[in-house]
Amino acid sequence: MNLFISGWAGFRQALDVPQEWHFIVPFIDFDEEGILKLLSHKSGSILIGWSTGGHIVLKNLDFFSERFEKIIIVAGFKRFTNYVNQRIIRKMIQKMEIEPESVIKEFLKNVGAKPYVPENIDKKTMIKGLEFLINSNFINQNIIFKNLTFIHGREDIILPLKALYDLKALFKGCSFFVVEGSHWINFKEIENIIKVSPGENPGL
Repeated sequence: MNLFISGWAGFRQALDVPQEWHFIVPFIDFDEEGILKLLSHKSGSILIGWSTGGHIVLKNLDFFSERFEKIIIVAGFKRFTNYVNQRIIRKMIQKMEIEPESVIKEFLKNVGAKPYVPENIDKKTMIKGLEFLINSNFINQNIIFKNLTFIHGREDIILPLKALYDLKALFKGCSFFVVEGSHWINFKEIENIIKVSPGENPGL
């Protein structure tokens, strides 16, 4: 099994992830606890966690590394509010109550994805996802995970490159890549990096 755990509002229709990949949208499909429960008796070859999904993977890295041969984190972070002022997220929460369609469209446009808005918007669960971004953090166990790769887009306007460098300081012995792209990166670019043998990108 190849699994993609997406980001906030990262609907499959907004991204170019191939249909054969299993796909989870955090808080729309399952919250953090629900994802762990779903995968408790499953395993696979490749796991990609993007943005919020990447954070959930890093937060529970022991769990995921036991179940997947290779883990890719795209636009990951330790604590979102280290890089994005929580006032911005709280404004998004307020606006979600009134104009959820415009919040989702604007966000997806800023991340470099298709501005897809579902017909039925579950505002309650999506707001829970934003509250998660305000509060969630993790403690690094200082364990070397050699099957772990990090990717960050050079033109990301959501998270600065500092988020990647901070992760680089926490996770030793992993592979790190800066590529052309926004918060969302073309999936073919991700696939190309998956094929690369482990080792740090000398350009980072």
